[in-house]
Amino acid sequence: MPDQSRESEKQIITVQKDIEHLKYVIAELEKDCSFVKDHFTTKNAERLDDIKTVHERIDDHQKTDLDFHEQVRKKISCRFDILDERIRHLDKWKWATWGALIIIGTLVGYFIPLPKGPGLSLL
Repeated sequence: MPDQSRESEKQIITVQKDIEHLKYVIAELEKDCSFVKDHFTTKNAERLDDIKTVHERIDDHQKTDLDFHEQVRKKISCRFDILDERIRHLDKWKWATWGALIIIGTLVGYFIPLPKGPGLSLL
């Protein structure tokens, strides 16, 4: 019986050492897990900050482009208005000139009759 008691005692000691070793391994794993969580949280926060910075740059660039295009549109609109006014003015002069030519032609035809010849009869 003492051999069996001694054998049991050795097994208990071995199991206790295994338990202590497992507790040590678990503690180390918990430390590593904590480190990984902190590391990923920090890196994730840094990446989010980088993404925010990129988004801000894109927004600024987009606003600058929109402002530029708006200014170009206003300039083009202004130029089109100027050209439209000039064309309208020229169109008025064109029709006034045509009207004057018709009146002059009518008056010339009224005061200066066409010579009537043997083959020049219009009626």
